Amino acid sequence: MSVLAYPSILCGGIALYLSLLSRRLRTPHPSSHPELPPNPQELDAVSYAGVDMLKGIPAKPTHAGYAIIGGSGYVGTYIVRLLLLRGETTVRVIDLRPPREDILSHPSVSFVDADITKAESIKTALLAPFPSTGSPPTVIFHTAAIIRFWDRASYTWDLSHQINVIGTRNVLEAAKELPQGTILVYTSTADTAIPRTRFMRLSSDYGNYPWNKLVISDDDPPLTGAALSDCCYTRSKQLAEDLVVVCDGINALRIGILRPGYTIMGPNDRLITAALTMPTVPIFDEVYSHTNVCVWDIAAAHLVYEKALQDSPDAVRGQKFLVSGSGPAWRLRDTRNTVKHYSSRPLTFTPVPPLLIYILAHFIEAFLYLRYHILYPIYSLVYGTTPSLSPRWMDELLLLQPTTFAYMADVVIDDSRARKLLGYKPQWTTLQCIRYTVEQYESGKSGDASGLRSDSFHTTMSRSDIGKS
Repeated sequence: MSVLAYPSILCGGIALYLSLLSRRLRTPHPSSHPELPPNPQELDAVSYAGVDMLKGIPAKPTHAGYAIIGGSGYVGTYIVRLLLLRGETTVRVIDLRPPREDILSHPSVSFVDADITKAESIKTALLAPFPSTGSPPTVIFHTAAIIRFWDRASYTWDLSHQINVIGTRNVLEAAKELPQGTILVYTSTADTAIPRTRFMRLSSDYGNYPWNKLVISDDDPPLTGAALSDCCYTRSKQLAEDLVVVCDGINALRIGILRPGYTIMGPNDRLITAALTMPTVPIFDEVYSHTNVCVWDIAAAHLVYEKALQDSPDAVRGQKFLVSGSGPAWRLRDTRNTVKHYSSRPLTFTPVPPLLIYILAHFIEAFLYLRYHILYPIYSLVYGTTPSLSPRWMDELLLLQPTTFAYMADVVIDDSRARKLLGYKPQWTTLQCIRYTVEQYESGKSGDASGLRSDSFHTTMSRSDIGKS
């Protein structure tokens, strides 16, 4: 064999592998059977006017004192709204930034500025009595998180760990000093139950557990080894879940964990709102399908879990519950086409080869790694600090890193256990939620957040991170 044959064989092997990788990125799970897309007549007939969120929760106010940590964030905002809709009169929002004006101005709502990474800060915020009752909160919804789903390198870990793990530990320590019988519901993520995507193994994983199954349920054994996520966000939420479960029963605390997913829809979400706001939406994920859930239903899940912890704590305490929406999985292509149907302005979806995006994501991750470690000694010596993990000039490009591709998987969430034990009853269909989100955005009622920005995923943060990301 000539010397020239070896490079040819190598190049041929690389080309073949890239071709197979490209096909893997374009191919859904062999067991995937998503919902067929609705026709235009079905889309036009959809209405959400009959949705009554009080049908999905205990409708009568409890008159307990509520503290929503991260109450200015995405899920937290809807929990507050649902509590007010039910007629609760003592609601405390704990966050670094105040909630929307329509919430902040409500006479039943108070706002406390607190940093969950500082133990004394969150302790003061939680233990302070309500002026109207003279007592501190007895129900806590801990929704605060930093959601940097694009991070996986070790140098990026500390930020997610400080807020999602240390912050949660500080919340739990403060909660132990609240009156006995206090209820705490922790908002985690369904990502902690979903196996890591491994595109570079092509389709070989589909023959092995847990990659061979689409349906994720509470009955699945915990993920281990290679199936565990390498995403800093997911890993930090897994550690936080462990801390939460251990604290159940201490000082009679009643604790539970919700794992919402897979795609949470609603005004200012990452999927629909991004499609409405971006000048051009690059499309490289259209074949994958997920079960969707409206953010209103996720808020309702917190209230029904609270009720279950109050009425039958031994059956539900210290447990983790997946929660999703009603109806089968939807392909991302069909979701975006439905958004386009309801949008009053033309939306531009531009197909991009997924292999190109996947390779680019690895180059961006490598660039950020080199940038940080080159700048680290300079910043340390000159400024006495560390470089930002999120250079502002990169904007949305920062999100394009390998772990972002974890959502490119077919996922069906089975939340039958939450429906049976908690009484969870989602009220919104995917179609209703899409139409609602589009109309809320176009009416200007959804606020200023643009959905898919690197600064859109902070709920309650550490003050030290403000301005860095």
